Amino acid sequence: MEQTQTIAPVKQSFLHKVRTFISTILLIIWCAFMLLVHFFWKLLRLPAIEKCYFIFHGGCCWLFNLRCHVKGRISEFRPTLFLSNHVSYLDVFILGKFTPAFFIAKSEVASWPILGWLAKAQNTLFFERNSKKVRHQLTIMTDHFDQQGNLILFPEGTSTEGEHVEPFKSSLLQSVESSQKDVWIQPVTLAYTHHNGQAMNRSIRDQYAWYAKMPFASHFFNALGMKPADVDIIYHEPVRLSDFASRKECAQYCHQVVAQSLQTALTKP
Repeated sequence: MEQTQTIAPVKQSFLHKVRTFISTILLIIWCAFMLLVHFFWKLLRLPAIEKCYFIFHGGCCWLFNLRCHVKGRISEFRPTLFLSNHVSYLDVFILGKFTPAFFIAKSEVASWPILGWLAKAQNTLFFERNSKKVRHQLTIMTDHFDQQGNLILFPEGTSTEGEHVEPFKSSLLQSVESSQKDVWIQPVTLAYTHHNGQAMNRSIRDQYAWYAKMPFASHFFNALGMKPADVDIIYHEPVRLSDFASRKECAQYCHQVVAQSLQTALTKP
Protein backbone atom coordinates (compact mmCIF):
# COMPACT_ATOMS: atom_id res chain seq x y z
CA MET A 1 0.00 0.00 0.00
CA GLU A 2 1.84 3.08 -1.24
CA GLN A 3 -0.60 5.86 -0.42
CA THR A 4 0.11 8.09 2.53
CA GLN A 5 -2.04 7.54 5.56
CA THR A 6 -3.04 10.15 8.10
CA ILE A 7 -4.76 9.04 11.26
CA ALA A 8 -6.47 11.06 13.92
CA PRO A 9 -4.74 10.02 17.14
CA VAL A 10 -6.80 9.27 20.21
CA LYS A 11 -6.67 12.28 22.50
CA GLN A 12 -4.11 11.39 25.12
CA SER A 13 -5.39 11.93 28.62
CA PHE A 14 -3.08 12.39 31.57
CA LEU A 15 -3.63 8.75 32.52
CA HIS A 16 -2.75 7.67 28.96
CA LYS A 17 0.54 9.54 29.21
CA VAL A 18 1.25 7.98 32.60
CA ARG A 19 0.54 4.49 31.25
CA THR A 20 2.78 5.17 28.26
CA PHE A 21 5.65 6.35 30.45
CA ILE A 22 5.41 3.44 32.88
CA SER A 23 4.98 0.85 30.11
CA THR A 24 7.97 2.27 28.20
CA ILE A 25 10.25 1.95 31.21
CA LEU A 26 8.99 -1.57 31.90
CA LEU A 27 9.44 -2.55 28.24
CA ILE A 28 13.07 -1.42 28.26
CA ILE A 29 13.71 -3.37 31.44
CA TRP A 30 11.86 -6.42 30.07
CA CYS A 31 13.80 -6.43 26.79
CA ALA A 32 17.15 -6.05 28.57
CA PHE A 33 16.29 -8.80 31.04
CA MET A 34 15.09 -11.24 28.36
CA LEU A 35 18.13 -10.59 26.15
CA LEU A 36 20.28 -11.53 29.15
CA VAL A 37 18.18 -14.64 29.78
CA HIS A 38 18.43 -15.57 26.10
CA PHE A 39 22.22 -15.15 26.15
CA PHE A 40 22.69 -17.49 29.11
CA TRP A 41 20.06 -19.91 27.77
CA LYS A 42 22.11 -20.33 24.61
CA LEU A 43 25.45 -20.24 26.45
CA LEU A 44 24.38 -23.08 28.73
CA ARG A 45 22.76 -24.89 25.79
CA LEU A 46 19.53 -25.38 27.69
CA PRO A 47 16.79 -27.26 25.79
CA ALA A 48 13.50 -25.86 24.46
CA ILE A 49 14.76 -22.33 23.81
CA GLU A 50 11.40 -21.53 22.19
CA LYS A 51 10.00 -21.30 25.75
CA CYS A 52 12.22 -18.27 26.20
CA TYR A 53 10.58 -16.66 23.16
CA PHE A 54 7.06 -17.50 24.36
CA ILE A 55 7.79 -15.84 27.71
CA PHE A 56 9.24 -12.73 26.07
CA HIS A 57 6.32 -12.24 23.68
CA GLY A 58 3.82 -12.92 26.45
CA GLY A 59 5.39 -10.16 28.52
CA CYS A 60 5.21 -7.75 25.58
CA CYS A 61 1.52 -8.54 25.08
CA TRP A 62 0.94 -7.75 28.74
CA LEU A 63 2.81 -4.44 28.48
CA PHE A 64 0.77 -3.45 25.42
CA ASN A 65 -2.42 -4.45 27.25
CA LEU A 66 -3.31 -7.05 24.61
CA ARG A 67 -5.71 -9.79 25.70
CA CYS A 68 -5.17 -12.71 23.34
CA HIS A 69 -7.89 -15.29 22.67
CA VAL A 70 -6.73 -18.46 20.91
CA LYS A 71 -9.27 -20.32 18.81
CA GLY A 72 -8.65 -23.59 16.99
CA ARG A 73 -5.65 -25.86 17.42
CA ILE A 74 -2.05 -24.96 16.66
CA SER A 75 -0.52 -27.41 14.19
CA GLU A 76 1.60 -30.06 15.87
CA PHE A 77 3.02 -31.22 12.54
CA ARG A 78 6.67 -30.47 11.90
CA PRO A 79 7.48 -28.69 9.75
CA THR A 80 4.54 -26.29 9.42
CA LEU A 81 4.36 -23.03 7.49
CA PHE A 82 1.94 -20.64 9.22
CA LEU A 83 0.29 -18.12 6.86
CA SER A 84 -1.20 -15.13 8.67
CA ASN A 85 -2.77 -11.83 7.72
CA HIS A 86 -0.71 -8.84 8.80
CA VAL A 87 -2.02 -5.82 10.70
CA SER A 88 0.79 -4.46 12.85
CA TYR A 89 4.23 -4.98 14.39
CA LEU A 90 2.15 -6.13 17.37
CA ASP A 91 1.31 -9.27 15.36
CA VAL A 92 4.81 -10.53 16.10
CA PHE A 93 4.23 -10.41 19.87
CA ILE A 94 0.79 -12.00 19.54
CA LEU A 95 1.83 -14.85 17.24
CA GLY A 96 5.15 -15.28 19.02
CA LYS A 97 3.37 -15.85 22.33
CA PHE A 98 1.79 -19.06 21.07
CA THR A 99 3.31 -20.22 17.78
CA PRO A 100 6.44 -22.43 17.87
CA ALA A 101 8.08 -21.00 14.76
CA PHE A 102 10.60 -18.49 13.44
CA PHE A 103 9.41 -15.40 11.59
CA ILE A 104 10.13 -14.29 8.05
CA ALA A 105 10.47 -10.49 7.98
CA LYS A 106 11.42 -7.84 5.45
CA SER A 107 15.10 -6.92 5.55
CA GLU A 108 14.39 -3.38 6.81
CA VAL A 109 13.27 -4.77 10.18
CA ALA A 110 16.85 -5.84 10.96
CA SER A 111 17.88 -2.17 11.27
CA TRP A 112 14.99 -1.13 13.52
CA PRO A 113 15.99 -0.10 17.07
CA ILE A 114 15.10 -2.65 19.76
CA LEU A 115 12.71 -4.67 17.56
CA GLY A 116 15.48 -5.37 15.07
CA TRP A 117 17.85 -6.57 17.77
CA LEU A 118 15.16 -8.79 19.24
CA ALA A 119 14.27 -10.22 15.84
CA LYS A 120 17.92 -11.16 15.24
CA ALA A 121 18.10 -12.83 18.65
CA GLN A 122 15.14 -15.02 17.66
CA ASN A 123 16.77 -16.21 14.41
CA THR A 124 14.30 -14.31 12.24
CA LEU A 125 14.85 -14.81 8.50
CA PHE A 126 15.27 -11.40 6.84
CA PHE A 127 14.26 -11.30 3.17
CA GLU A 128 14.69 -8.43 0.73
CA ARG A 129 11.81 -7.49 -1.57
CA ASN A 130 13.85 -8.31 -4.64
CA SER A 131 12.68 -10.79 -7.26
CA LYS A 132 16.30 -11.60 -8.10
CA LYS A 133 16.82 -13.02 -4.63
CA VAL A 134 13.72 -15.20 -4.46
CA ARG A 135 15.63 -18.32 -5.45
CA HIS A 136 18.10 -17.83 -2.59
CA GLN A 137 15.25 -17.16 -0.16
CA LEU A 138 13.51 -20.33 -1.25
CA THR A 139 16.69 -22.30 -0.56
CA ILE A 140 16.89 -20.87 2.97
CA MET A 141 13.26 -21.78 3.66
CA THR A 142 13.67 -25.27 2.21
CA ASP A 143 16.73 -25.92 4.37
CA HIS A 144 14.77 -24.77 7.40
CA PHE A 145 11.91 -27.16 6.61
CA ASP A 146 14.35 -30.02 5.99
CA GLN A 147 15.56 -29.53 9.57
CA GLN A 148 11.93 -29.82 10.71
CA GLY A 149 11.69 -26.16 11.61
CA ASN A 150 8.44 -24.16 11.50
CA LEU A 151 8.10 -20.73 9.89
CA ILE A 152 5.62 -17.85 10.09
CA LEU A 153 4.99 -15.91 6.89
CA PHE A 154 2.83 -12.83 6.21
CA PRO A 155 1.96 -13.65 2.57
CA GLU A 156 0.16 -10.36 1.87
CA GLY A 157 3.58 -8.74 1.60
CA THR A 158 2.27 -5.69 3.47
CA SER A 159 0.16 -4.73 6.48
CA THR A 160 -3.44 -3.51 6.38
CA GLU A 161 -5.90 -1.54 8.49
CA GLY A 162 -7.10 -4.81 10.00
CA GLU A 163 -10.50 -4.88 8.31
CA HIS A 164 -9.66 -6.75 5.10
CA VAL A 165 -7.02 -9.18 3.81
CA GLU A 166 -4.87 -8.51 0.76
CA PRO A 167 -4.36 -11.40 -1.71
CA PHE A 168 -1.76 -13.94 -0.59
CA LYS A 169 1.38 -14.14 -2.71
CA SER A 170 2.27 -17.72 -3.63
CA SER A 171 5.91 -17.41 -4.76
CA LEU A 172 7.50 -18.48 -1.45
CA LEU A 173 5.26 -21.55 -1.29
CA GLN A 174 7.67 -23.09 -3.76
CA SER A 175 9.89 -23.84 -0.74
CA VAL A 176 7.24 -26.31 0.41
CA GLU A 177 7.46 -28.14 -2.90
CA SER A 178 11.25 -28.29 -2.75
CA SER A 179 11.49 -29.61 0.80
CA GLN A 180 12.31 -33.25 1.43
CA LYS A 181 9.89 -33.14 4.37
CA ASP A 182 6.11 -33.28 4.32
CA VAL A 183 5.41 -29.61 5.05
CA TRP A 184 1.98 -28.64 6.36
CA ILE A 185 0.44 -25.22 5.85
CA GLN A 186 -1.79 -23.64 8.51
CA PRO A 187 -3.79 -20.46 7.79
CA VAL A 188 -4.04 -18.11 10.76
CA THR A 189 -6.36 -15.15 11.28
CA LEU A 190 -5.49 -12.17 13.46
CA ALA A 191 -8.48 -10.01 14.39
CA TYR A 192 -8.26 -6.91 16.60
CA THR A 193 -11.85 -6.90 17.81
CA HIS A 194 -12.47 -4.90 21.01
CA HIS A 195 -10.97 -2.03 22.97
CA ASN A 196 -11.83 -1.47 26.63
CA GLY A 197 -14.80 -3.81 26.28
CA GLN A 198 -16.30 -2.13 23.21
CA ALA A 199 -16.13 -3.20 19.56
CA MET A 200 -13.35 -1.33 17.79
CA ASN A 201 -14.26 1.29 15.23
CA ARG A 202 -11.85 2.38 12.49
CA SER A 203 -10.40 5.21 14.56
CA ILE A 204 -9.53 2.97 17.50
CA ARG A 205 -8.23 0.14 15.30
CA ASP A 206 -5.84 2.59 13.66
CA GLN A 207 -4.14 2.96 17.04
CA TYR A 208 -3.07 -0.69 16.68
CA ALA A 209 -2.91 -1.28 12.93
CA TRP A 210 0.34 0.03 11.43
CA TYR A 211 0.20 0.36 7.67
CA ALA A 212 0.84 2.62 4.68
CA LYS A 213 3.06 5.55 5.72
CA MET A 214 2.20 5.75 9.40
CA PRO A 215 5.14 7.01 11.52
CA PHE A 216 6.51 4.22 13.67
CA ALA A 217 7.75 5.82 16.89
CA SER A 218 4.64 7.85 17.76
CA HIS A 219 2.38 4.92 16.85
CA PHE A 220 4.44 2.50 18.97
CA PHE A 221 4.44 4.62 22.11
CA ASN A 222 0.79 5.57 21.70
CA ALA A 223 -0.09 1.85 21.59
CA LEU A 224 1.84 1.29 24.83
CA GLY A 225 -0.55 3.60 26.67
CA MET A 226 -3.82 2.21 25.34
CA LYS A 227 -6.46 0.52 27.49
CA PRO A 228 -7.05 -3.26 27.16
CA ALA A 229 -7.61 -4.60 23.65
CA ASP A 230 -8.92 -8.02 22.64
CA VAL A 231 -7.28 -9.92 19.81
CA ASP A 232 -8.47 -13.22 18.34
CA ILE A 233 -5.85 -15.64 17.02
CA ILE A 234 -7.68 -18.23 14.95
CA TYR A 235 -5.75 -21.31 13.86
CA HIS A 236 -7.52 -23.00 10.96
CA GLU A 237 -7.22 -26.61 9.83
CA PRO A 238 -3.76 -27.36 8.38
CA VAL A 239 -3.56 -28.33 4.72
CA ARG A 240 -0.88 -29.67 2.40
CA LEU A 241 0.21 -28.24 -0.90
CA SER A 242 -0.48 -31.61 -2.52
CA ASP A 243 -4.20 -31.09 -1.73
CA PHE A 244 -4.32 -28.39 -4.42
CA ALA A 245 -3.69 -28.23 -8.14
CA SER A 246 -1.11 -25.45 -7.77
CA ARG A 247 0.62 -23.11 -5.32
CA LYS A 248 -1.65 -20.30 -6.48
CA GLU A 249 -4.76 -22.33 -5.69
CA CYS A 250 -3.41 -23.13 -2.23
CA ALA A 251 -2.66 -19.45 -1.58
CA GLN A 252 -6.14 -18.46 -2.74
CA TYR A 253 -7.74 -21.04 -0.46
CA CYS A 254 -5.76 -19.86 2.58
CA HIS A 255 -6.60 -16.24 1.76
CA GLN A 256 -10.30 -17.04 1.53
CA VAL A 257 -10.30 -18.89 4.86
CA VAL A 258 -8.47 -16.07 6.64
CA ALA A 259 -10.55 -13.29 5.05
CA GLN A 260 -13.88 -14.92 5.88
CA SER A 261 -12.77 -15.64 9.44
CA LEU A 262 -11.66 -12.02 9.89
CA GLN A 263 -15.07 -10.69 8.82
CA THR A 264 -16.82 -13.10 11.18
CA ALA A 265 -14.60 -12.07 14.09
CA LEU A 266 -15.11 -8.35 13.49
CA THR A 267 -18.90 -8.61 13.28
CA LYS A 268 -19.47 -10.83 16.31
CA PRO A 269 -21.24 -9.28 19.34
